[in-house]
Amino acid sequence: MDLRPFDAIPAWVGARLRLALDGAADDLIHELLGHGHGPPLDPPARDEDGLRAVVRAGLRHFCDLLEDPATGWDGVAARYRDVGRAMARNGRDPAEAHRALRRAALAAWRGIGSFTAVLDLDQDVLGQLMEAQFGYLDALSSLVTAGYQAEYQEAAETVRRHRTRLLALLLAEPAAAPHETGALAARARWPLPRTVAAAAVRPRHGGASRLAVPDDLLVDFGGPEPHMLLPGDGSGRGGDGAAALEALAPDWIVAVGPAVPTARARESLRWARDTLTLAVRGVVPSAGLVRSAEHLAPLVVFRAGELIDDAAGARLAPLSRLAPAQRDRLTRTLLALLESNFNAAQASKRLSVHPQTVRYRLRQLEGLFGDGLRDPRRCLELELILHARLAARAAGGPL
Repeated sequence: MDLRPFDAIPAWVGARLRLALDGAADDLIHELLGHGHGPPLDPPARDEDGLRAVVRAGLRHFCDLLEDPATGWDGVAARYRDVGRAMARNGRDPAEAHRALRRAALAAWRGIGSFTAVLDLDQDVLGQLMEAQFGYLDALSSLVTAGYQAEYQEAAETVRRHRTRLLALLLAEPAAAPHETGALAARARWPLPRTVAAAAVRPRHGGASRLAVPDDLLVDFGGPEPHMLLPGDGSGRGGDGAAALEALAPDWIVAVGPAVPTARARESLRWARDTLTLAVRGVVPSAGLVRSAEHLAPLVVFRAGELIDDAAGARLAPLSRLAPAQRDRLTRTLLALLESNFNAAQASKRLSVHPQTVRYRLRQLEGLFGDGLRDPRRCLELELILHARLAARAAGGPL
């Protein structure tokens, strides 16, 4: 606080004003409760005794500063910072305190005006008093705001720590006990939803941005595998969480797992991470939000990769005797036919070739595989194997 205006006022002024302190305090309380020139405080005072104590303390300290500007400012500063902290804890706006201080200043000047003749204060001294009081009120308002912000930031940091722990608990294996999760969720101010969806992310080329996290997301960006947990279905359609994911997409590859009951959140994250791996390898598109539910076949193949590799040698043996170019054509044609239920017209559209070309290749395939092409179980195996091989080729491996 700038004490120079107080230094300019003769010390005897504080002693004389102290004589009028009780009357001025009563006038202030009367005014602030709405019994004077204006309406009551907004919101109304909840504790008249507390309000009276604050008013009297403020007036006493103002007189102290007039008598000795170096006296006790640190104690008053701590008191008003505590007022701001209490307002933050009680969910009140510091603007309430600022309005109350302004109202108190006006009421105080009306009171001083009525005592001017008795106190024998000339106009110069009154002007100095006014300057000192405005500085005093500005300092008090700043202290209330500083206390409010400090408490709010500390509370927000505490909530963030609880949310980090909650995310780890929801993804723990084995799953935590429901009462433990519920208690931590309450401290984290994150109501447990019925279902959640996990998102795994990785920066795109050239770095990535950090975003302000909406209240409905649990986030861990500090580890080697950044991930998030969203309440609901994680569809990316609507909601603050979905908007945050959409905003991440230009700088991050964002893979969203399926919606699962909250107790199975780890499963959604596992699918999200598998989907992210496929997107990074180029097996599935990485633009926008990459949703696991839209890439089931590649994910199943990815999960069963070793088993499929073991079976591929036997199942694709008929193609192994062909030259590489012919093997590639027939492999792609076989997959298109399997995906089209052996409809040559539909397969030709997938391959962008004439239907007659597809029928010719189908006869070649029938000659190679025989009756195996008409066995539904064998066809399912072939389709999975071919998806895996084509995915491997997209990632730079052999077909």
